[in-house]
Amino acid sequence: MLGKSNGTHRPHGRARKPTLRRCGAALAAVGLASVAGPAAAASYYVDAVAGSDSAAGTSAATAWKTLAKVNAKTFAAGDRILFHTGQRWAGQLHPLGSGASGNPITLTSYGSGALPIIDGSSLASGGAIYLHNQKYWTIDGFEVTSHSAVNNVGTTAAPGVNRSGIFVDNSGGGTLSGITIRNNHVHDVNGCFICSGADAHNNGGIAVTADLMSPLSLGSDSYNGVVIENNVVSRVGRTGIVFDDYSTGLLYFLNLAALSKNVTVHGNTLDTIDSDGIVVSGSQNNLIDHNIVGHAGLVTVAGSTEPSSAGIWTTRSKNTIIEYNEAYGVLTQTTDGQGFDSDLVASNVTVQYNYSHDNQGGFMLMEGGPLAGSGLVVRYNLSVNDGWGGAKGVFTFAEGVPQNTSIYNNTVYVAAGLTSNLTYCDGWNGIYNRQTWNFRNNLVANFGSGGYNSPSGPTTTIDHNLFYGNHPASEPADAYKLTGDPQFIAASAAAPYGIGLVSGYQVYGSSPAVSSGVLVSGNGGQDYFGRPVSATAAPTRGFYEGVND
Repeated sequence: MLGKSNGTHRPHGRARKPTLRRCGAALAAVGLASVAGPAAAASYYVDAVAGSDSAAGTSAATAWKTLAKVNAKTFAAGDRILFHTGQRWAGQLHPLGSGASGNPITLTSYGSGALPIIDGSSLASGGAIYLHNQKYWTIDGFEVTSHSAVNNVGTTAAPGVNRSGIFVDNSGGGTLSGITIRNNHVHDVNGCFICSGADAHNNGGIAVTADLMSPLSLGSDSYNGVVIENNVVSRVGRTGIVFDDYSTGLLYFLNLAALSKNVTVHGNTLDTIDSDGIVVSGSQNNLIDHNIVGHAGLVTVAGSTEPSSAGIWTTRSKNTIIEYNEAYGVLTQTTDGQGFDSDLVASNVTVQYNYSHDNQGGFMLMEGGPLAGSGLVVRYNLSVNDGWGGAKGVFTFAEGVPQNTSIYNNTVYVAAGLTSNLTYCDGWNGIYNRQTWNFRNNLVANFGSGGYNSPSGPTTTIDHNLFYGNHPASEPADAYKLTGDPQFIAASAAAPYGIGLVSGYQVYGSSPAVSSGVLVSGNGGQDYFGRPVSATAAPTRGFYEGVND
């Protein structure tokens, strides 16, 4: 699953905003389609209108009625629990049992109509759909909500309580495999920002966590194979979608043997999120792809230990690919506010083929300093009007530079009237950088008033970039830089705070950017649009591999 992209992904084309009504209908159809799959060990039906808990439950005509009946049953591998579409259940859905490899237990629906609703609003805390120390489960095609109708963000004096739409927890369950959460619509969940006895990151829309039981159980709780895909998540807090294995030790301690493995977050649409959009922490061999995160970082709480937000990010992880995502409208609360982030102790992270725009804190946050990871690659991304708050940068280095950071072949556009800094050193002055990093083949069209604050030193390489528009005195020295018009195909698409067409930032074949870059070893073999990039010939500068007319 991981590794070099094969060019078969559909390019973004016109950027799209979440359309929940349309997505909800599509999810219902997908959920219904799953019912027609291979024969399972047993099927159990639940009907809130015509069902009876005294019935057998093994057919639509003998369906059960309540969540309590479902929760009292220990299910076996291959079993399916089917909820009638268009109906609502209040409380917590917490069925028991575990499936097996290739034979999971499936929660899904039957009938025609809207997704079945699980409403956890009456719960004191926890998840509306909840699994605990269970493996090989598929949760497919539910509408989930859990809003207590009170202010639950919490304060230092009065913490809130954890609430989630879908919550999968491992606390003493060993290694849990085969967790799949797909085709659900999770909305209106008022999780906490300062929480009582829990990490606030790990509540909100969809949360999969492994807990640290004690120092003697380091890494004993983990996951191998988690898929969170094609869900719609909206109006939730604190976090939209989170995977967090913090059984790896102390907050910033990374024990590779203790990490979870093979986490995929794919094809989800998130909008209106109190804080972080998508977070993957404490895992290796991860893929975060084809997601859309809009309007995150909307809330903060004074005195919180984690006041900041980012759209899509990873931390305490190894071997993570973040590709073909869109992040926009993330706000800066106290600090951060970037669309994307490679955070503390994250190693071998590749951020490629993403579209970042209108994020107040910028496009990319890179965490350096004594707890930095290494091997960060940021390539073939498009950033439009990021960093408009002026407090951070399109590219921000926090506390230092991750060792062996390579930023190349990105296209950056900053519209007139914006104060976006192009690069920024957050929490340090950048002068005493000792980590190796490079900035190559990037196309920067800067029509704003911001400048550059780039890490410097003998381990810094800045070359073969195209800098167009305004040229502040802080623009970095580049012996091979170009300053001519890049000749965007549709410059009018670059209106302030507008999405426009991604393809508008391609360049004509007569552009000075074409075939004038420096060859980068291991360049991924393709550009943002899936066009091949040669391993031997000079590439085009920017995210589009153009050819001469």
